[in-house]
Amino acid sequence: MSVADSDTRRFSLISGRGSPGQPPGQEEGLADVLTLQRRGVHPSSREAEQALYHDTLAEYCWARDVAGLAPTTLNRLVQPVIEVCTFYDVLPWELSPRQLDQYFAGAGKRGHTTVRKKITGIDLYFAFLEQRYAGEIRRRFGAVVESPVDAFNRPRHRGDLGLRIPPSRAEMTAFFAAWRQELGSARKYPVAVRNYVMAKTVTSPGCGQPSCAW
Repeated sequence: MSVADSDTRRFSLISGRGSPGQPPGQEEGLADVLTLQRRGVHPSSREAEQALYHDTLAEYCWARDVAGLAPTTLNRLVQPVIEVCTFYDVLPWELSPRQLDQYFAGAGKRGHTTVRKKITGIDLYFAFLEQRYAGEIRRRFGAVVESPVDAFNRPRHRGDLGLRIPPSRAEMTAFFAAWRQELGSARKYPVAVRNYVMAKTVTSPGCGQPSCAW
């Protein structure tokens, strides 16, 4: 089973309380329908590339909406991508690490936290692009999808800590055994023992979070 190219798909972004089948301009509460259709456009033309770019932005927002992101977050989700691509008048898969560096070191330079959030947002969008559209983009336009955020300009806190695998029971046992052996050589023995006991108590089986709050 293969996924059809975006020029054969019809996307509808629906908001509001009305039915998407109703004509616009009748009464308050009717749905707003954004339909992305690509008819009469050559599948490998520049117009088709622009159309696909817009489709990826919409589908990315829908995917993150399904994942449970807040509406305020969705509104800001693709703004950094649009910002940089508009500045250079390029499509995302034409954006290079050098251009990204020049933008955020120059015209797009902001506070460290703001720049970090924007670069992380761009990197996450490219992760989506690589996963869902890389094959289509290469087949139709001969372009390779690769994030302009690389090992040299990637923020230290990338924000991809969604999956957290807890240590096994054996690993926890080994950890506390090693910690216990080091207590005798601690410079402040009472403090070290207190920290050990607190950590050991909280992580013990059957100790719920409310009852073990310090």
